[in-house]
Amino acid sequence: MDCLSFMEDKYVENLQDQRDEVFALQEIFNTGEDEKLKVLSQVTDEKDSLYTLLIAINPKPTQGAIRVNVIVQAEVDRDEEDDEVLGAAAAVATTSKPKPPPLARDVPLCRSISGQRWQGTFEVKFLLPFNLLVTFPPTYPSSGPPSFHLSCAWLTPVQLEAVECMLHTLWSEAGNMPVVFTWVDWLENNCLEHLAIKDDLVLQSALPVGEALESDDVTSPEEDLGATIAAMTRYNQEKLNEEFCQTIHLCEVCYDEYPGTQFFRILECSHAFCHTCMQAFCEMHTIAGTVEELRCPTPKCDSILPPYIIQAVLSEEAYERWEKLLLQKTIDAMEDTVYCPRCDNVVIVEEDRESNLAHCPLCFFAFCTQCERGWHQGRSCETEEEMLENLEKQATGGNQNRALAAKLQELRRKMEEEIESKRMKKKVANKCPVCKIPVEKIGGCNKMTCKCGAIFCWICSQQIKGYDHFRTGKCDLFPGQQAPPLLAGPVRRVPDAVLRMRAMVAINPEMANNHCRCPMCKQACLKGADGNNHIKCWNCKANFCFVCNQRIIGPVTAHFTGPCKQHS
Repeated sequence: MDCLSFMEDKYVENLQDQRDEVFALQEIFNTGEDEKLKVLSQVTDEKDSLYTLLIAINPKPTQGAIRVNVIVQAEVDRDEEDDEVLGAAAAVATTSKPKPPPLARDVPLCRSISGQRWQGTFEVKFLLPFNLLVTFPPTYPSSGPPSFHLSCAWLTPVQLEAVECMLHTLWSEAGNMPVVFTWVDWLENNCLEHLAIKDDLVLQSALPVGEALESDDVTSPEEDLGATIAAMTRYNQEKLNEEFCQTIHLCEVCYDEYPGTQFFRILECSHAFCHTCMQAFCEMHTIAGTVEELRCPTPKCDSILPPYIIQAVLSEEAYERWEKLLLQKTIDAMEDTVYCPRCDNVVIVEEDRESNLAHCPLCFFAFCTQCERGWHQGRSCETEEEMLENLEKQATGGNQNRALAAKLQELRRKMEEEIESKRMKKKVANKCPVCKIPVEKIGGCNKMTCKCGAIFCWICSQQIKGYDHFRTGKCDLFPGQQAPPLLAGPVRRVPDAVLRMRAMVAINPEMANNHCRCPMCKQACLKGADGNNHIKCWNCKANFCFVCNQRIIGPVTAHFTGPCKQHS
């Protein structure tokens, strides 16, 4: 056989091996909606092209989440070569409180002690994938390796070079066999360990902030680094959402278990609640008008519900009501806005607060923000009693005609009604000292709790804590009654479930051996006389096994198919 025919035979054999390898890689990596491998070009019948593959590879962290340390070089005077001078310049810059570079919204940066860099950290569980571009030459795999290009936004050039050297080593060890799967498997499972990346990763800009670039078309280092951080946080959140939707979770409101697809997850605090509970929660506060209470239902968590969750669970009419109420509450809480006494339009007061001037842009009425009457520059506001007295003088004068007297009499009547209305309003409503929204008192004691969570005294309108304020003697908890004395400890009512368990043990003392504790809330539970090892906690409603004391997730019967028996 001559050399040309031998080369032709090798080419045909290589081409068949390449086709088989591409087919096998597609079957392995392209499963369902997850398409990790893309064939950019392939060999045609004319054999005028080459196989080119683009593979996205997700590296697996060795120890769960990875802390990413961001380092940005601060702008310093490069003409200063003395370290002491540089340190002094950095100290001056630090005292002037320079603004950090706007890299990413969720990664706050702080200045280092030397003043020469900005630092910040954030955590990710899923890292951005490697992009491996592979081209099969005609000599692959019989005599030559595939050409490749590896790209990764969070690796340095030195680290990329080390990874590429390892890929060449793997090809040498393969012995002229298909090697792409070996590459992908190593990049996915062993690359981070090879680079000594365990729980920390460093991202830093190549140039100091503000460094001049040679070309205007090239993006600045802080822009590249900010884009990388944004891509890493966005990708990590997407993968966390996918992971959440593929598992079973417990709703913290109804204590029932559902797949993650039936939950709403608040990104700010990561708390999740089922669709039914979230819909009832939003509808309750929207109907009651307490839209400022639409926060995470978890105790001591103040994360605000995002609008997309509220819109998803409310009807169109209820959502419009929520928007109007939220706007109204927001305007009422603003100190620089008032309502026009003529057209009830929202008006922004003038910057000079001492003038008490507001000018309505709708009806062009200039009025005083204190008394809500026409603006009276340089004169103090008249009280309702003073205005009523002036009307009395005008009405008793002898020079007015009947029409004017009737008009004055009507003004007097309206003024008396207004005085009485304001007097009654002061009796039943006071402004919250925190959010400035009027709070109406219908009955009860003088300890008031606003919708914003602030606690204040109804008498003096001061923000307070508990009942200690009413023990000083200045303000009464009730008219003529001070706060009760401090108790030695809180008095708690014994739950009915605990009383029933005590009664069962009193009737049958052997039942004391059936005591157990819930693995979730640690409350005491009791196994029934029927011998069923499936226990449902009376407090948190969690299902768990009496034998192994482990929480049961999913179908109860599936747990008892193993070593634990359901009845004993």
